[in-house]
Amino acid sequence: MNQQIDNVSKQTPHYIRLTAPEIAALWSQYQSDTMAVCVYKYMLNIVKDASIRPILEFAFKLAESHITKVKDYLSQDEFPIPHGFNEADVNLSAPRLFSDEICLTYTYLMAVNGMALYAGAIATAIRKDVRDYFIQCEDESMELFNQSIDLLLQKGFVSRPPYIYPRKEVEFIESKRFMGSFLGGKRPLSCIEISHVYWDLKKIQLSKAFTMAFAQVAQSKEVSKHLWRGVEIYTKQIEVMESILSQEQLSTPKSEEAEITNSTVAPFSDRLMMYHKTLFGSTTLSLYGTAIGSCQRADLSLHYARFMAELAQYMEDAFSLMIKNKWVEQPPMAEDREALATEQ
Repeated sequence: MNQQIDNVSKQTPHYIRLTAPEIAALWSQYQSDTMAVCVYKYMLNIVKDASIRPILEFAFKLAESHITKVKDYLSQDEFPIPHGFNEADVNLSAPRLFSDEICLTYTYLMAVNGMALYAGAIATAIRKDVRDYFIQCEDESMELFNQSIDLLLQKGFVSRPPYIYPRKEVEFIESKRFMGSFLGGKRPLSCIEISHVYWDLKKIQLSKAFTMAFAQVAQSKEVSKHLWRGVEIYTKQIEVMESILSQEQLSTPKSEEAEITNSTVAPFSDRLMMYHKTLFGSTTLSLYGTAIGSCQRADLSLHYARFMAELAQYMEDAFSLMIKNKWVEQPPMAEDREALATEQ
């Protein structure tokens, strides 16, 4: 009997609707990839290094292919295609704002972010075709990651994280003093803590550089002022992270500010730049949250908690500014059942 039911289920096709988490992942990807298409159109217009160009072209083609796939998925479930970003959000005649080096570094770190986001999308997807699609996206991001970091290493653009040396034997923590105090750690950083501080520092260095670039070209004075406030927040946080590493005689990654030119002509719309800034901010908040859960030195937890509070307030202000300018596209929403019931 069970075999007959299984046979019937295999022979009877039926359409399974997208779940809310699947729609969320697809909708968010559409926003990010339509933005990425604009960014890479501009970067491909200014890049001169023949070895970097193919990697930027690969990133551009991936974003374009994702947009087509997401449109198909949303259309099948009769969801409207999001507005996202388009040719109105990029100015290809704008002079160079970014060096070739930072274009490659940007691609490398965006691939890192992509791998994390696609892992989350895979974990929350139920439909097999959606899972397969995001697994493909994950594989593509890994390929982009490998290509970009290999070239960064080949060109000597990337700073290697600190090295540590092995102890003679395994050790166990014997005292709560291992956690130190909120006023300062009394022990060296662990490899786990070094990893968080170093890579978080590297990512916010890129965020600072791009926020600085956006602030210097933004058309709206209000947007420029808001973005520069972000530069100041990142500057303070970078100083703290660099001091944590330098106090332990550990190396810090190379900053990226020098890779921004002095152009004041905007290659992107203010709306795109503000969206990109919130994308950087949301990624950074998640990194800080992970660090709080992993770092065991009390002073590090305090620093990260303060960083999160500062950035969360800044993100809230950014969202308010975007709403004021009608730049925030509303994601698909659940039905308001009470409103539907009272309308009758």
